[in-house]
Amino acid sequence: MNILIHQLFLVLIYGGIVVGVFIVVLLNTRGVRKGRANFFLSVLLVALVFSVAHILFASQVINHLSAEVYTIGDPTFLLIAPLLWFYACEITGKPVKRSGWLMLHFLPFFVVIVLSLSLRSVNNADFLRALERFHRLIVVVFWVVVVVQFSVYQFWVQRRWRDYQNLIPREVSNTENVSIGWVRFFMGIFLCINLLFLFSLFAVIHLSLGEWLPRATAFVFALSILALSYKGILQREIFQYEEIKVNDVLTSASIAEKEKPDPARMQQLMTYMEHEKPYLDPELTLTTLAKAINITRSQLSQLINEGTGDNFYDFVNKYRVEQVKKLMADPAVKHFNMLGLAMEAGFKSKSTFNLIFKRFTGLTPTEYKKNLMP
Repeated sequence: MNILIHQLFLVLIYGGIVVGVFIVVLLNTRGVRKGRANFFLSVLLVALVFSVAHILFASQVINHLSAEVYTIGDPTFLLIAPLLWFYACEITGKPVKRSGWLMLHFLPFFVVIVLSLSLRSVNNADFLRALERFHRLIVVVFWVVVVVQFSVYQFWVQRRWRDYQNLIPREVSNTENVSIGWVRFFMGIFLCINLLFLFSLFAVIHLSLGEWLPRATAFVFALSILALSYKGILQREIFQYEEIKVNDVLTSASIAEKEKPDPARMQQLMTYMEHEKPYLDPELTLTTLAKAINITRSQLSQLINEGTGDNFYDFVNKYRVEQVKKLMADPAVKHFNMLGLAMEAGFKSKSTFNLIFKRFTGLTPTEYKKNLMP
């Protein structure tokens, strides 16, 4: 039984490495939609794969290459949190800006590498003896840095997800591609890795270290690779970041407080919605609608919020509900089932349609249709 468990353990770990490499190659293959989020997902998977490979093979390779390396801890652990943060930013439409400050996120990683390569090269017997004497303390400090760093980034990611959830109803008219389930899944991976690091810190302080801790770390990382590969390759950026100015979203509320909606623009918006019916497009966003009527996102957000009292999501879906009502009474589409009517009106799923229809009418679609019958 122990042999079987050990073999399954190895299969998962090596499987994580193989799947991670495969997904990285796939994400960077011609024909696959290139996106900044996919780039950071690729780099994150490379870091995790390298960490697993480092845990499995580093002791065998490094001992043959150099005797001067001082083992503080795996420096790649310090790459994971920043890369998770960058990926979270990109997937929620907040592009990571390229600047000199960007490298500060990786400063702990470089510091550990420099120390690992230089400490043993110091030609001082007293210093080397002190290194050996305080080795456990140095390792504890390393794990404290890892845990603190990861906890800080986890806080940032949670705050970013919260802002993202508030942004969704302002930007999209269908939420099927921006499900909160993915958010929870991502945060679950972040939390599991952080708990692993917390336990590793506890183990370094209170338990005798053996092969079990690195292997447990490799196992958790392999599972994280498999999870991120499966979910990440299916998830797309919520918004096209080139079209969005972050300040535009943040200042729309303050603009609305200072100005009242322009009646002429409000009439322009209503006329466009009634005649052009952009709500029939299930991919309609605040950005695309603003471009269509030639105003800014802030101005459109103000018109909708102040002029109707709704956010963008509710504003568009009210039109869709009214369109479904018209279709229910139209003999030309009486052969359509309820899902067909919903998709004709711009909805993307039956569950979302049922929920929204009842919220705005107080009846389920089936109940409403029965009331139409003579």
